[in-house]
Amino acid sequence: MPTFETREPISVTVEIGVGDIRIAASDRTDTVVEVRPSDPNKNADVSVAEQTRVEYAGGRLLIKAPKGWRSYTPWGGSESIDVQIDLPAGSNVRAEAAVATFHCTGRVGECRYKTGAGHIHVDEVSAVEFKTGAGDIAVGRAAGQTEITTGSGAVKVGSIDGTAVIKNSNGDTWIGNVGGNLRVKAANGKIVVDRSHASVSAKTANGGIRLGEVAHGDILAETALGKIEIGILDGVAAWLDLNTKFGNVRNDLGAVGRPEPGEDTVEVRTHSSFGDVTVGRSFSPATGKEEA
Repeated sequence: MPTFETREPISVTVEIGVGDIRIAASDRTDTVVEVRPSDPNKNADVSVAEQTRVEYAGGRLLIKAPKGWRSYTPWGGSESIDVQIDLPAGSNVRAEAAVATFHCTGRVGECRYKTGAGHIHVDEVSAVEFKTGAGDIAVGRAAGQTEITTGSGAVKVGSIDGTAVIKNSNGDTWIGNVGGNLRVKAANGKIVVDRSHASVSAKTANGGIRLGEVAHGDILAETALGKIEIGILDGVAAWLDLNTKFGNVRNDLGAVGRPEPGEDTVEVRTHSSFGDVTVGRSFSPATGKEEA
């Protein structure tokens, strides 16, 4: 296994066709790379693993697999390799694959991954840019800007300190806590945000929307089919524009006086073609499991 002395966080680039990418970040002063065939009994896998380049220079690590002809034909299957990287915490990662899972434990810096299909899991990251054609995406904590896109799969993010844009064509989306402005767009699936501290735009064509606690900014929730639930933080004044074509509108806040200058306020706009709309004080966290 290639081993490199890396006393500081490094930058990693991984390019493979099919397989599995696993990264373990920790407090260490070296980087260890292992490339192995997914099936050691399959000649094609063994050959690709042997031909995969592993190069390190000037704080940059490159892992690049050769492009086999099977990757571009509908017959013969595809060569597959597994890549394991143990590196210093805070390292930046950029990876790309045709079909591969991506799993990262520990804390990394900026992390970008693009794949045609494959699940993605990251514990802690400074900034995120993930895109998969089909697959679940799970992030424990993102400290900075977050961009997540999946064609089909569940999206779960525990905490986002910065701004975020999340697009999910087919699947449910859950966010525990978000500090910056948030935009979530879905075609088919519910949207749940336990707690937000800035503006939120949540839109889905088919599915409910639940914003457990909003505290500041402009709040927009739109769905063609599904109920909408929005909780307002205690002590925060709200301006409401609540609409549904077929369903009931319920406002549990009650009328209050005009807020004083400098006090937190929210402007809430909702629209559902088919579904009830409910606005009240903060709801209990959904922990990604409640139905919206």
